[in-house]
Amino acid sequence: MTTIETLRVTPARTTDRVVAAWAAAHPVLRRAVLAASVTSAALSTAVPALTPVRWSIAAVGVILAIAAMVDVREHKLPNRLLLGAFAAVVAGVLTASSVALVATATIGMLLGGGLVLLVHLTRGVGMGDVKMAGVVGAAVGAVEINAVPVAIAVAAFAAAAYGLMAHRRAVPIGPALWLGWAVSLAACAAGWLS
Repeated sequence: MTTIETLRVTPARTTDRVVAAWAAAHPVLRRAVLAASVTSAALSTAVPALTPVRWSIAAVGVILAIAAMVDVREHKLPNRLLLGAFAAVVAGVLTASSVALVATATIGMLLGGGLVLLVHLTRGVGMGDVKMAGVVGAAVGAVEINAVPVAIAVAAFAAAAYGLMAHRRAVPIGPALWLGWAVSLAACAAGWLS
């Protein structure tokens, strides 16, 4: 069995996928992932949220940036990274001990994931994109529920604009979803969406 046949038969571990994506990434993409990680940490200090939610925002941003990098290479988002990001949101929300916060994060997850699920039903995006949109919705919803549609709209616009500029019909949506997450949280930090 050749190496390529082996890769098709046995799925790569998530860490192997991340390492391979990093190794194959253009230096500009590597810098973008590092900048996204720093931006995630900066956003976590600026958003109007409880401390546990701020910590989860930093973790979610870094994990989503790494998942987006893998998406650029494979056009597939790693489920384990998305699960890790979702676990960070859940941990932050539950640690804050607020029923209202749990409710808004849940509504945000359903709203963000639901909006992208509608696009998935038309074969426009994959299920990984739906899952990532749910994580984005939960994380943003924990800060400000009004920011969830903004995050998804920014992501849709960014993905469409990139597709038009690159003359491609199929583009990785992960980076656009991270951008929507970041823009909507920055708008929350600026007080524009409260």
